[in-house]
This record gives sequence, C-alpha cells and structure tokens, in this order.
Amino acid sequence: MITERQLQILNVIVEDYVELGQPIGSKSIIERHQLPISPATVRNEMKQLEDLNLLEKTHTSSGRIPSEQGIKYYVNQLLETKSQSKKSLNWFEHFQDKNQYDVNAMLKWLALEISNRSHYTTVVLGPNKFSRFIFEIHFVRVSPTHLMGVIVFTDGYVEKVHIQIHESLNQLQIEKFMNYLNQYFKQNTLTTMIKTLESLSLSFIDQEFINNFKQALLTQINDHNEEMFLGGKMHLIDALDVTNVSMIQSILKYLESERIAQFLNETSNDSISVKIGQEINKDLHGISIISTNYEISGDITGHLAVIGPTAMHYNKVIQLLNHF
Repeated sequence: MITERQLQILNVIVEDYVELGQPIGSKSIIERHQLPISPATVRNEMKQLEDLNLLEKTHTSSGRIPSEQGIKYYVNQLLETKSQSKKSLNWFEHFQDKNQYDVNAMLKWLALEISNRSHYTTVVLGPNKFSRFIFEIHFVRVSPTHLMGVIVFTDGYVEKVHIQIHESLNQLQIEKFMNYLNQYFKQNTLTTMIKTLESLSLSFIDQEFINNFKQALLTQINDHNEEMFLGGKMHLIDALDVTNVSMIQSILKYLESERIAQFLNETSNDSISVKIGQEINKDLHGISIISTNYEISGDITGHLAVIGPTAMHYNKVIQLLNHF
C-alpha cells in the first residue's frame, strides 16, 4: 500500500506524462499543481514510489516516468472510483434508428465513432455467429451439383454456405428439407441446429446431403467466426516518431493478427477491463487495451476495445466505454 500523498503524486505524474510525453520532475509537479509541499518532500516521495517499482528514472532526465506497474496502479484506482452510471448515448441511438437492419454498417460506424471520440484505435468484434438466432433459411440451386444455402439471422446478418450435391437430388427434396429446417430451427441458434444435424435422419432426403450441409456450415463459420471492425488506425501512424517506432510497430502487428480477437474473447466482460503491456502478451510492451462488452437491441452482443500506448488518457476512454 502507498500513502495518500504518494498516490496523489503518482496520479499527477501519470496524467502529466500522458499529456506532456516526457519525464516529470518535482519542480514541474509543484508548479503545475500547486501542491503545498516542498520539492525535497516530492523528491523523497518519488524515490519511495521508484523503490516500489511504480516509477522509473530515465537516463536522459532527472525526472521520473510511470512504470507499467505504476500505470496499472493508477488505472485500478480510477476504475474503483469511477461512477458506473449509464448515460444515454443519443449520438448512437440516432444512428441505430436508421441502420438497425444493417448490423455490419452499425458496427463499422461504432468503431469509427469511438475512435474519433477517444483519438485512439478502436476494435469492434461482431457477434459470434454460433450465438446468432436464425430467422429464415433458403436454398438456391446454382448448378446440378452445387447448392447454396442462405441463412438470414434475426439481427439482419446473412450467411451463405456452399454445398456439393448429387445431380439426382431433386427440387422437391430440397424444398422439403428447407421447410423442415425453418419449422424446427427458426429463433434457434446455429449451435442448436448443428448439434441436431449430427444425429438427424430423415426419410425424404439422403443422409450424405445432411452431413455435407453440416460440414459446410462448420467450415464456413470456423473460417470466419467473427468479423472485426477497425477504426482510427491512422491515430497510431500519426503518433509515430523516433522514440516510439518499435512500440507502434508492435501494436500494428498485433492488430493485424488474429490474437486480438482471441484476447478480447478471453478478457472482455460487462465491466471495463484494462490490460497493459505483458498482461496482454509476454512479448509486448508499451501497449494498453481497454475493453468491454456491448449490447445492441438486446440480441446483438460482442466485444469492443480501445488500443493505444500505455501513456493513454485512461479517464477519457473509461468514461466513453462506460456507456456500453
């Protein structure tokens, strides 16, 4: 535990470092914040915080910068004291009213809007396809041996799957199977339908076709399980300078990989989560990810995150994500 005065000085150093981007000295702290204590007292408290690994001394300045551990301590205090009251997002509700049947457009806009408001890069993961509810299923025969299944979900999303079939399969069999699926799986999830298909046996259609349909579903969904919408990538490019090249490169590489989706699936929850540096990945440094879940219209849920350097305006971003 640290004292109230040490916490005050740590908070000041983190916030000034985020704003100024340079080591913070005792003189700067007193002048900027009018603390009623002497420079010698501030220096002594800074030395204590350094001994606790909450501050770091750089080789180029007599000031201190917050360590990843110090930023984490600051963020934890912020999360504990931050009001969790939900406020109506009129700017989002206005967009939603016009685009409620186009989920992809809504999530793409959401990623860009949060990025514009936070000035950091934003990632929004679309809903997991296995958890979406089926509205209707159609089959279209593209050729004698090629059938396309079109699955429309209740949130407006459409999934297409391609199935190889025998030429002997006639249109009546296809329609009977389509009607069966619509009768028993409307308002059910894909997970429920796929599990049923594993043991389904029908007198009016070949078992091989049922197996091919199930396999086509699994292949299509596993290959593209979640869509990722990225907003504000240029915020990272704009922040690029000689002092942070390696850090910005590591963020960009992380965003281009599939690891970000896996990370958000494992860490995001209804509250706000903040992960810093090696908490994200042992090979990463200088990165922070602030994430939470979102819910739209009660049946569209997923994860969203704001990504940037550890010297981030946490208070501003947490306030923004608190709406979700």
